Amino acid sequence: MCGIVGMAGDFNEEMLRTVLESISHRGEDYSDIFIDEENRIGLGHNLLSIFSLIDENNQLSDNFEENKQPIILNDLVLVFNGEIYNFNHLESFLEENNDDFHKSKSDSQLLANLIEYYYNSIKEDNWVDSSLILLESVKFVLPQLDGDYSFAVYDIKHKNLLISRDSIGVKPLFYGIDKEKDLNAFASEKKALWKAGISDGNIHDLQPGSILYNWKIVDLEDSLINCIINADFKEIKNNFNEYNDYLETKDDYNVYKELLIDDLYSAVEKRVENISNVGLIFSGGVDSTILAYLLKRIAEKRNDDNNSLPLNIRLYSVGVENSQDVKFSEEIAADLDLPLKTIIIDENTVKESIKPVLTAIEDDNLMKLGVGMTIYLAAKAMKDDDVKVALSGQGADELFGGYNRYLKHFEDNGLFDSYFDLDEEIYHDMANMYHVNLERDDAVSMANGVELRVPFLDKDIINLALDIPGKYKINDNEDVLRKHILRDAAKSIGVPDYISDRPKKAAQYGSGINKILKKRVLRSFDIEEFIESLKNE
Repeated sequence: MCGIVGMAGDFNEEMLRTVLESISHRGEDYSDIFIDEENRIGLGHNLLSIFSLIDENNQLSDNFEENKQPIILNDLVLVFNGEIYNFNHLESFLEENNDDFHKSKSDSQLLANLIEYYYNSIKEDNWVDSSLILLESVKFVLPQLDGDYSFAVYDIKHKNLLISRDSIGVKPLFYGIDKEKDLNAFASEKKALWKAGISDGNIHDLQPGSILYNWKIVDLEDSLINCIINADFKEIKNNFNEYNDYLETKDDYNVYKELLIDDLYSAVEKRVENISNVGLIFSGGVDSTILAYLLKRIAEKRNDDNNSLPLNIRLYSVGVENSQDVKFSEEIAADLDLPLKTIIIDENTVKESIKPVLTAIEDDNLMKLGVGMTIYLAAKAMKDDDVKVALSGQGADELFGGYNRYLKHFEDNGLFDSYFDLDEEIYHDMANMYHVNLERDDAVSMANGVELRVPFLDKDIINLALDIPGKYKINDNEDVLRKHILRDAAKSIGVPDYISDRPKKAAQYGSGINKILKKRVLRSFDIEEFIESLKNE
């Protein structure tokens, strides 16, 4: 949705604006800053305006003015990047409980109002020191949020700065501490911190499930990611003699499947609420096709309800001519009767894209480059079509056992150990997904001013999927397709077998990008040298 930055210490207005400008691609609709000169604190925000409202005439209204940030609400200043999906529920809570209720007209206003509500309540009850009021307020707020976000809030009166992000790390947030320069900073992308003169060695990825309070980490023990990290599979295994004993403590397979279908529909629906145009990064694989089917169902429901806000869906497929992804995408798009834009790539396309993709991902990892380029090219096409919101199937492979490497657990172990080891690796992958995949995907989409939303990483789906036993994801050592329950759910909502049973093909391979990169482009291009040059710009 946006880009946020903040600085504390030895900086000036020109420096803050320069740092903010370095990530202007994240939001070109509006840009502004706040500076507390006395306490040497500055916040900045670049706006990509997406959130809209239905006005009193039941028409979609432009919500641009209410989206502007930083938000100054009495003693609090907020910059926010993301979406809050349970907006209506939280707004109702404030209306019922806050005597000084003012209607929120954007996600950022809602978050500011919610933090202020708890801030005032804690202050009146006088149960914590004034230096901790902001921290305790946000601790009350975070468990209530259903969304993908990063934000910073500054308490002008008590001179406290708090920074946080969503519980799985869908939205990026980096911070740097340079004691020699008397400069601390945070930003949505590392390049903003490089621009501030902070070296890589002083830059950190804010761990989801934590708060940075006055530049010190505060761990949130009950957060989703910390529950994932702290799961003890040795202790779990010790409670059972046979794997079937473990299965008896779980729901029936068909119950899980029906819950999964319901949760997927809800996750997609909440991510397209209040928007009329959505793009889907589409490979013709089972994950993206599930999303396409659900999007079409939601669009039809809106039409049947005479909803004033139609949902216009467009699929975007990237690949070399006659690549697997292109072929499957064209076939299933025709079956669905949904418009498909195919971005046919060749060596020149890859050569032209390598520098902007590397600039976006800020990493010399070849796999990240290949996958990132696929998303980058799809998002670039969306920008040309004035589509600001995209969906992708990110997270499905980690949650449902989609990677081929998961089969290694079945090579030398009995099924009892194999399934618990599979679950443990899935938990590990989910805990590390934010810096392995999510930050890359956000960076390449936002490089084109397109916000990427990931329904499979809805917190309800994550909680459900992690509760589903490994046996329901990979049947046995011969289940080469993997993701069994997800493929079965796809068939239940109407996805044809030729897609539901299509073997997984990673984006960089299914599109043909990896082959072009390795055999033609990278022979004459030094990735590491280019990344180093970015740090010195």
